[in-house]
Amino acid sequence: MLNKKQLTLITANAITVKMLMTYPRAFVLISGNAAWITSLYCTVAAVLVFALIRYFYGINKNVIEIANDCGGTWLRIATGSVVFVLMALNLISLIRIFPEIIKLVLLQKTYVELIGLMFLAVLVLGARYGIESIGRVHAIFIPIAGVIFLIFILLLIPEFNTEAASPVLGKGVFSVFGEGISGLSLFSDLLLLNLLLPHSENLDAYKKSGTKGIMIGGICATIIMGAYCLSYVYPVSEIFYVPVYQLELLIHLSSFFSRFEAIFQFIWTISIMLYGTLYFAVLADVWKLTFRLSDTAPLLCPIAVLVVGAAMLSKSMSDMVDVEFSVMKWIYIPALFIPLIFGIASKYKYK
Repeated sequence: MLNKKQLTLITANAITVKMLMTYPRAFVLISGNAAWITSLYCTVAAVLVFALIRYFYGINKNVIEIANDCGGTWLRIATGSVVFVLMALNLISLIRIFPEIIKLVLLQKTYVELIGLMFLAVLVLGARYGIESIGRVHAIFIPIAGVIFLIFILLLIPEFNTEAASPVLGKGVFSVFGEGISGLSLFSDLLLLNLLLPHSENLDAYKKSGTKGIMIGGICATIIMGAYCLSYVYPVSEIFYVPVYQLELLIHLSSFFSRFEAIFQFIWTISIMLYGTLYFAVLADVWKLTFRLSDTAPLLCPIAVLVVGAAMLSKSMSDMVDVEFSVMKWIYIPALFIPLIFGIASKYKYK
């Protein structure tokens, strides 16, 4: 069973990983150099949404199990299918973009197909150990990653330029608080947290860990956005596909140890692999619950083939980034409100 610490770290890592990929650029495209305000605003909104979910949830069952209790087999299958698609959309961009990033920043002479195959093999093999084992690895590794992240931000401070923060509201009030609401997709993994309910110690662990994880992840996201907006003036900040990598390049400690990025990229890679491994395990669990199967292990390879096939529909990394940006604008609506709707249904059903 996953304890409170593990659930908190899983939630925080799931949110922060998106900021290690392409999300900072998406926030800048929406709000300009006020992207950090959008990130902070969306964090507050996500905490409020989860507070509603906490209020209505009164049983240690996830949305698929509640759908079965409320509407029987057909509602269970419909809900499970929608949840599977939503989860797969989050994973597809990772499968397509991450190998391209590794080739760009680390392994320039290696075929991207080979990198992608090795990455996929790690995710599938890791998922075979189960959700509880992945949770234990989170509990060991993520605190270490947090310390490295803190050092990373402190080393960036000399590069900050306060003039880059003006105008404070970037592209305008509507861009920050109106269009910026799509930034709630950063917290779409609240659906992932709900799906882990049957693996958690109890309902109390889910509720407390969710709130802490959202706050930690949201604070980390806001810090990353703040550092990016203070380091690169707008509209230069719109150019870079992988903003955190550009921040790494600014750090030079000395002639003996000039590049901090080697350490950070190691931490960055492990965090992303943990996220992807957990996603594969949860996708298999969703399929198992939806169709009442006995085991998840035989499902991992078919799911990998399905996800990779969908990821390869994009011709290039830039196309995949555009697709991810389009998905980001809408995925938060079902991802956040499915747990809320079934929470309300469960309150009255079991009462």
